[in-house]
Amino acid sequence: MNNNTSQKIVFTDIDGTLIDIYSGRFDCSDLLVRKFSRMGIPVILCSAKTRSEQEYIRNKLGLSDPFIIENGGAVVIPDGYFDDFEMTPGTRKDGYSIVEIGGHSNEIRELLDRIRRELQIDFKGTADMTLDEITKKVQIPLPFAKRMSKREYGETILEIEPSDLSRLTRVCRSKGLKVIHGGRFTDITQGNDKGKATRVLINLFKRKYHSRRTFFIGLGDSENDLPMLKLMDIPVLVQKVNGTWCDSSIKNLVQSTGIGPKGWKNSFNLITSL
Repeated sequence: MNNNTSQKIVFTDIDGTLIDIYSGRFDCSDLLVRKFSRMGIPVILCSAKTRSEQEYIRNKLGLSDPFIIENGGAVVIPDGYFDDFEMTPGTRKDGYSIVEIGGHSNEIRELLDRIRRELQIDFKGTADMTLDEITKKVQIPLPFAKRMSKREYGETILEIEPSDLSRLTRVCRSKGLKVIHGGRFTDITQGNDKGKATRVLINLFKRKYHSRRTFFIGLGDSENDLPMLKLMDIPVLVQKVNGTWCDSSIKNLVQSTGIGPKGWKNSFNLITSL
């Protein structure tokens, strides 16, 4: 192996970055992901979406690389992906090695039930709604609602009065929970961090490509992407729905013009020119 060769690895958020946050459309970003794969560039999905949701997207994109689920709740590594080295860390399940970072959903939901009674406020997460209710609330087809409901490392609050959200946020944080305000809904997690999960894969990739210089490129659009972007050689922020960029002081940050997948598309030349 020529020591002068380099290897690029792309980490990307999904909602509001790789796909449109409301329609779920790729708008050509899917074609670029496939082009990266043909070029031998791993594409790591790093999202709030569940394993089931990401498996569906990975199948559509033809991806076979590791991925990060539920805002860093776990790193999911296909069996054999890093097997040229030491045993891949994690618990083996369903053809994957799963490195758990966040707390489990059932424990978080039990704590949320106690908070609901303590505050005497009404809110509903995915576990509190039927699949039909999720379909209507999120405006997605039933199969998508089913995949969304399969949370393993947190809970997504789909319905709450805006005036109650600040109270819920304050109490959750006092009890050691993390509250992540997304583009549409709010995730409640415990210990999750896209940065911690990303670092696991960065270390594994550096071992895999030890004889090459590695370039890590990350794309995101919101605050919960910042821990991942801080670890990148080239961190890229695409524009949010309102046309602004998330506030950040990350070194070497690139602000890509274009909302969601259009910004992702406009980053392609930057990535391939490295």
